[in-house]
Amino acid sequence: MTGIAKLVSAVLHPLCMPLLTLGLLLATDGYLAHRLGLFAYLFVLLLINTLAPALSMFILKKRGVISDWDLRMRHERPWPFLLVLAYYLMAYVLVVNSTAVEVPLFYQNVLLSLVVAIASAWVVTWKAKISMHMLAQGGIMGMYLHVAMTDQMWSLGWVSLLVLGAGLVGWSRLHLSAHTPGQVYAGYVLGVATVWITLF
Repeated sequence: MTGIAKLVSAVLHPLCMPLLTLGLLLATDGYLAHRLGLFAYLFVLLLINTLAPALSMFILKKRGVISDWDLRMRHERPWPFLLVLAYYLMAYVLVVNSTAVEVPLFYQNVLLSLVVAIASAWVVTWKAKISMHMLAQGGIMGMYLHVAMTDQMWSLGWVSLLVLGAGLVGWSRLHLSAHTPGQVYAGYVLGVATVWITLF
């Protein structure tokens, strides 16, 4: 079971979730589905913001700044969080000021919600430890709920899939002893709340 838990945590890692969120938007938002140029632009941008932080984390681990990939030690978390926040803040500024591709306000706000969620987690981590895996799961749920309410197109299938994914991730974090139940729930609630509020 430990191997399955590690696989779930790796596949649904917080750094991968923005790309998965974009895939969900492609599947559920008709606007994006008919503007593949916009999708390609956002895909490349998010891919860079997945690989660059991962490389930075690798360098931090090699230099001994962090002791493990899960950042189990709370005192090691602020600098990696700040680094990821900087990447997404730069991505948001780039999108807002883009002249090559016109990015609608909603997609600008999706990126802004990532910035707000990560910034909120960074503030919290100075005093308490929460699950970034669950923050990401809550974020994608908050985004889907916003799209579903706006378009009035609810899908029990998508909601069930997102709940199942969050449940699996929560189980994996607990099974690996990376977090307590309270840290798992707090991360999920913070993710839903920050993305929901930002998009509205």
